[in-house]
Amino acid sequence: MAEVFRKCCILIVLLVLAGGMIEMLKVETYCSEGIGLCGKGNECEQRCYTSHGPGSQGSCDYNIKPPLCTCYYDCLAPPPPPKVCNGGGGLCSIACTNQCCSDRCATKFSQGRGYCDNSAGPWLCQCQYPC
Repeated sequence: MAEVFRKCCILIVLLVLAGGMIEMLKVETYCSEGIGLCGKGNECEQRCYTSHGPGSQGSCDYNIKPPLCTCYYDCLAPPPPPKVCNGGGGLCSIACTNQCCSDRCATKFSQGRGYCDNSAGPWLCQCQYPC
């Protein structure tokens, strides 16, 4: 009976340690922003909350003169890059090079840009635009 109890205790300890390791592997990203001089009372904390909302933490560094307020807050994940589509803008020529091609693409596609490319044979105006 004592042996079963001992094995159960070891199993419980291992599960607790594994749970702690999993929690340690979870990476939280915090950002910081200097928000000026520290004020009276909890002014630093209030300015931080106003700028970054719940979960933010204002902290005054009194080791430097004058003391400065730093706001720590959860970083937002950056938005994914916009998807880029490709299209054709006709042929390029000595009279119509990169700038002309880009102008054509801007006219043809919303927020379009273009460049002349001859890697496939003829000198083509290649357009790129967000889709």
